Amino acid sequence: MIRFTSTQLRPVLSLNRSFRGPVILEKNNGICLHRPDFRKLVTLPLAWAEGCNPFSDNGCRKLSDSLIADETFSHQFDLSQNACDAVLNEHQDLLITFICQTTGAVRVFAETGEPEKVYLPVGIYRERISWLYDQSLRHFHSCVGNAERLSWRSQALNVLDRVIRLDSKRAKPSDRQMLASAVQDVRKRISQISSDGSLRFYS
Repeated sequence: MIRFTSTQLRPVLSLNRSFRGPVILEKNNGICLHRPDFRKLVTLPLAWAEGCNPFSDNGCRKLSDSLIADETFSHQFDLSQNACDAVLNEHQDLLITFICQTTGAVRVFAETGEPEKVYLPVGIYRERISWLYDQSLRHFHSCVGNAERLSWRSQALNVLDRVIRLDSKRAKPSDRQMLASAVQDVRKRISQISSDGSLRFYS
């Protein structure tokens, strides 16, 4: 199973306004996912699979070879709107498995699942929760104008992608409640910002 996190996928899936559409699963030195684009001299963002980024992951080549046997591999398939929504709105991971992988007959199955937990020392875990609160309480209220609110929204989504999957084996129930509260608060702020950066007001 090949796992992609919402942190990696957000820049790729956000390229298309409707989100859904074709993506390419590719293996070279590592395993990545990207949008097709035939324009020359255009560099598109890549989403690297967990453990398969040749620029940052030790053992990348060995893991990539265990997931896809071919030396090089490229396969285009359609990603559903539901899968894109789950990744972009719920911060879920994208899980890819092969139904069939024979010459000329490659098929993949893509589904979303809850983010895989990343365990940290409790002190760092609490720092990350504070980081999330800062996004909602301090940074949001300092925004002036639509452009700054759109920038804040993008940054807040990236922070959520990272923090929502964190946990600590020494965390107390109150720590986890604080995280849940911070996530809810940031999501509420995000929902208040329209596509043009203006604020929505709910009765």
